[in-house]
Amino acid sequence: MKVQTVAAVVAAVLPLAFLALGVRRAYPFLDDVPVPVGSPDDWHTYKELALSVVHGGLSIPALTTTYANIPHGFLYIYFLALIFAVFGVNSTYVYVVQSLIVGLSISLTYVAVRKRLTPAGGLAFLVALTGLMYVDVFRHLTFKLLSENLYLLLCPVFLLLLFRSIDDERRRVEPLLAGVTLGLILLARPNFTLSAAMVTAGLCIYASRPAGNYRLPALLLAGAVIGISGVVVRNYTATGRPSIDIVTSTSDWLKPWTMSPAQFVKTYVPRSLFVFGWTGPMAPSYRARPHWMIIWMLWAAYPIVKLVRHERLELWEVFLYLYVAGYIGAVLFIPMDITSYGGRMVVAILPLALVPAFQLLPRRYDAAR
Repeated sequence: MKVQTVAAVVAAVLPLAFLALGVRRAYPFLDDVPVPVGSPDDWHTYKELALSVVHGGLSIPALTTTYANIPHGFLYIYFLALIFAVFGVNSTYVYVVQSLIVGLSISLTYVAVRKRLTPAGGLAFLVALTGLMYVDVFRHLTFKLLSENLYLLLCPVFLLLLFRSIDDERRRVEPLLAGVTLGLILLARPNFTLSAAMVTAGLCIYASRPAGNYRLPALLLAGAVIGISGVVVRNYTATGRPSIDIVTSTSDWLKPWTMSPAQFVKTYVPRSLFVFGWTGPMAPSYRARPHWMIIWMLWAAYPIVKLVRHERLELWEVFLYLYVAGYIGAVLFIPMDITSYGGRMVVAILPLALVPAFQLLPRRYDAAR
């Protein structure tokens, strides 16, 4: 059996396998998120707002202000509301769906990059990504009502559409849908705003070349406006004022430009080490994450290897690096708390940071594609 056939079979089975794991772990399906509570965590807030949608309508009547200053997964509220409306109000039903999403995310990420890796590299990537998602997502995030679970489904869809768009610039539907998906990503996890800006800027620079045109970035931007318009409409309906403060609010930002040099070093050295996987200086109760360290070292090594070989990054690789760098840069410098819920902010980007590691594998299998 060919390597790529084995990988395709594994990718097809993974969503069902994670669904089965989710059902097994969720049984006997006892709701573990009571509401209301005196000191709510994010999952309590998400559930209360989702119930407001189910019982009161799409404007989230329980929230009479704009969306800033509460957990920032705006789109996740509607995701929960849909599950509650279809299956009933029980957090464990959401966990089962999120288990399926873990498997779908792995398979879709593989589909997005498989033609850009060797057959052996694609299979190795699929296995490594499965391990990463099981360890860092399924065990720690899937059984919580947190918006990263929805992001993990949207991200590979965006990449697949983006890569198809840059592979054939005559396409019109794919870049528009890529933009819509990017807008939805911002509604699920607004800390991807810098990623979105860097990818869009990169597309504009690419379009400015002599043979280029601006159709691709224009369609992407148009789609992103459509995707993000939901929060504008909701805020206008609820408050009479259209706004996108889910993205523009800076109330929970660190502000490094206000720090002295000593404060800057004291703040950002531990944060950098935490992102890298050496968690002790910032969160002594956390174990070190050696697999994070390996991923980041390989991610940094790949462009250096290309430079040594006198090779350029391929266009899709450039946009992948822009997306990852924009996100991790924003996480490093902007939000106050990056240690919450097991370092979930770092975990969200690791599947994409993992891709370049498998570009380092020898290409002697290329002819077998």
